[in-house]
Amino acid sequence: MPIAGDTIVASDGARRWRPEAAVTLLAGVLFLGCLGSVELWGKREQRLAAEVLDTVVDGRWLVARIQGRPRLEKPPLPRWTAAALAVVSGRCDEWTVRLPGALAALGTVGLTYLLGRRIGGRSLGLCAAMVLCTTPLFISESRQAGQDGPLALYTTLALYAAYRILEPASEGGRRWAIVFHVGLGLGFLCKGPMILMIVGATIVPYAILARRLGRVVRLLANPWGASAFLALALCWPVPVWLADPNAVGVWITEMGQKTGALPIAHRERSHFLLEWPVLVLPWLVAGLSGVILPFRRDRDDATDETAVAAVWFPWLWSIGTLLLLSTWAVAKPNYYTPCLPGWSLLAGMAWLRLDRLALDPEAKGRRRARVAMLLQWGVWLAIGALIPAIPGRWFADVAPGWFATAAVALTAAAVAGAWIGRRGGGALALLPVTAATALGVVIGYGVIAPEENATRGHRDVAGRIDRLIPAEIDTLSFFHELDEGLWFYLRGRRLAPVPGSQPRYSDSYDRLATADSRIPLDGPGRRIPQSRKILADWLDRRPGAAEYLLLRDKVYEPLAPDLDRVADLVFRESGSKRNGLILLRINHAPEPAAEPVIR
Repeated sequence: MPIAGDTIVASDGARRWRPEAAVTLLAGVLFLGCLGSVELWGKREQRLAAEVLDTVVDGRWLVARIQGRPRLEKPPLPRWTAAALAVVSGRCDEWTVRLPGALAALGTVGLTYLLGRRIGGRSLGLCAAMVLCTTPLFISESRQAGQDGPLALYTTLALYAAYRILEPASEGGRRWAIVFHVGLGLGFLCKGPMILMIVGATIVPYAILARRLGRVVRLLANPWGASAFLALALCWPVPVWLADPNAVGVWITEMGQKTGALPIAHRERSHFLLEWPVLVLPWLVAGLSGVILPFRRDRDDATDETAVAAVWFPWLWSIGTLLLLSTWAVAKPNYYTPCLPGWSLLAGMAWLRLDRLALDPEAKGRRRARVAMLLQWGVWLAIGALIPAIPGRWFADVAPGWFATAAVALTAAAVAGAWIGRRGGGALALLPVTAATALGVVIGYGVIAPEENATRGHRDVAGRIDRLIPAEIDTLSFFHELDEGLWFYLRGRRLAPVPGSQPRYSDSYDRLATADSRIPLDGPGRRIPQSRKILADWLDRRPGAAEYLLLRDKVYEPLAPDLDRVADLVFRESGSKRNGLILLRINHAPEPAAEPVIR
């Protein structure tokens, strides 16, 4: 049932769907434009890309291996999807590994629009879709290879199906129950029980508030749907557990470290509530107005229990999950990605309410609504004003004209949106900033970011290493771990870990398995005595032929006294904005050295 006025004029024929067509076109540009122009920068994206390459090249579909160890921490659906696409297309590059996430983003936007229409009419559907399309966190996460973009799609699918069953005029039936459970199962194959937490934190309290708890019980107990969920959710963990019983310990360690249930410190421990306002920019003003929307008693529909309950659905999805994540020991910004569709619905509800009040001369809260609308447009103007300051700080080699173009476009779009809103445009007032955001994505990803590939990516350094090593050398040794991006770009060479330098599964699991809380998780640089012993043993056992060793520069520094005796420096990277690399050629017989003391 709509809770906000639907201000879009419906006309016959194709003209009626012009706003939807425009949003669809802009969403295509936002998530597909220049998708492969930037190299793999982020660690999560590098890791998944390396897993995909291992799956395609070595045929390890059940469990991929990277860094010389099995990759058990994350479920395989994003990897399977990208690997299948690589096999079908015959190519495995940046575009291939990112396409599943980009397509998932388009699906998420479409489902957000449909859910908005169910809750508040066509205006809310359009408004929520455009809020989602203009949220930088959603754009950046959806344009890179990872688990969070697909997880957002399946979370939205499951909650859309749940709402179809829980809404007042529910059609019910087996169909939506099966869709709900299939969405849960696919989401489980993306990031494990994360989807269960988000969906459970949304539908159970909502059902209680809306007095529809019986429907939720019947939904969860649907035998056909539950069977579909179990079949999907267990199709990977069970075979993996049968092949390697230690997998359960890896999964428990992964979840326990993030939630704080296990005594394992993490260097990325975060204060999620403090970071959250940045995650929902630029819709902070409208969104905060939506946060208090269920508690307001001056709303026109405050006495309508159905309308009040409808507001709680996106509130619990976005704010309820936020409160849960804030209790975790480690909650990274990308964890909030599956909640952004709910946030977009909540911000859209508040936006349409403020828009209606600002245009009604008789409305009691007209002045406050107009101030809030001006503040929201002011956020857009402030972002446009800050864009020209970016080049000198991060992209000094890029022509300032590109930043000026993006700044002018965003500023003009904010002014145009405010003008359209003052004339009763409703949700259409968001169309200019959506178009400006699409232009900004094309400029940012297509022109500006590629200038940083040489210093943030690994293609150039992989090519240089390949040229420095004789063609007959097919194996390179490495100590502890390397950036996974190097694995993706350095093809035709085998990377083998120095035995004992890498963890069996992960640093966290090894720490828990040894019950030694003193072992830090910052790599071997903090475990110098142990690392020197491992290195000395490897050098003593190495064959007479020359070998090449790759290390991160921060690992090389404490080990340099041991390595300088037996190795020549072939290449040392400088000027990179990521982990620098050292390439050594070990070609001298090691001199006797005193046994290091292990403390």
